[in-house]
Amino acid sequence: MTMLRVAVVILAFLSTVLVFADFFATSDPAAINASTPYLPPESIRFTSPMGHFHLRPYLVRRQPAPGQFAVYSKDFVLVPLRFLVTTGDMDGAHLRFCGIDNGSPHFLGTDGFGRDVWSRLVYGGRTTLAIGLAAASAATLLGMIVGLVAGSAGGVADTLLMRLVEVMISIPWFYLLLAMRALLPLRVSPWWAVVATTALMACVGWARPARILRGATLAARQHAYVTMARATGASLWHIARWHTLPDIAPQAITQFTVLLPQFVAGEIALSYFGLGVTEPLVSWGVMLTAARHLSTIVEYPWLMSPIWALIPFFFSVHLLADRASSRRWLTLSVFVRHSYKSFLPKAQGENPARF
Repeated sequence: MTMLRVAVVILAFLSTVLVFADFFATSDPAAINASTPYLPPESIRFTSPMGHFHLRPYLVRRQPAPGQFAVYSKDFVLVPLRFLVTTGDMDGAHLRFCGIDNGSPHFLGTDGFGRDVWSRLVYGGRTTLAIGLAAASAATLLGMIVGLVAGSAGGVADTLLMRLVEVMISIPWFYLLLAMRALLPLRVSPWWAVVATTALMACVGWARPARILRGATLAARQHAYVTMARATGASLWHIARWHTLPDIAPQAITQFTVLLPQFVAGEIALSYFGLGVTEPLVSWGVMLTAARHLSTIVEYPWLMSPIWALIPFFFSVHLLADRASSRRWLTLSVFVRHSYKSFLPKAQGENPARF
């Protein structure tokens, strides 16, 4: 199996788990259990309490030590693990992939409030990736519009837009993001924090794609069919819509794959510093706030679980972005071009100059 296929499998697996978080989570991510703070991850065994091999998996559950905080006895009980169970929480009943009677399994342990880390990981990953996808899509779309206008119009419009792009690129985007977020009220509702984080990252991330797509627009204007369309009197809008935009679409997709991991990391950083997503919503950045102290990381390493999920995600996205920019993917331009034109209405009996 090639590395590209491995990356596709990893992204498909992560996407499936995060999109269907309600199904793969084992409990409500906000459910607090004061009796099990910092519970270590619970393992699975295929031996029955009598020591015989059994096809039904059992969860190894340790009991809290009486009168001690976050201390658990070495003795354990084996609890049968059931699949396709229905559990009820504050949001109603949910069908879960697995569960146990009178409780929920903790495959990645719990945090200091007794909240299940695995459930918070899948719910938080859905929030983090949703913000990253929305911000990367908005920034790519804005950059494509600016680059298309600058490359197609030329003249004063091109000069002004490119000077603005150079100013935006000259400022480190993360520090600009922190400064813009600091200007907004710190105490906002959790959902407004999500919207503000997405909008801010889109506002600071469009400049680099705009400059690259402007160059792609200038290159597309040199094609013979664009020259013929211009000679027949086609307007700039007609040329941009029918010829230039399909040609720069593959470059726009590549820019999207480059921006996505940056914006995912940006959301995590903002939430880690308390400027992004806030409780009661959960994201990977919110989860990492519990691991600010070195002693916490050493004693409870399962709180760093978002890092374990980010490493394969970043690897897969960067690999796909690298392959998308190689010559092997040039056929994508032809596919996008034909797909794009198939959705546009056909102009019959009209002069191209009128578009």
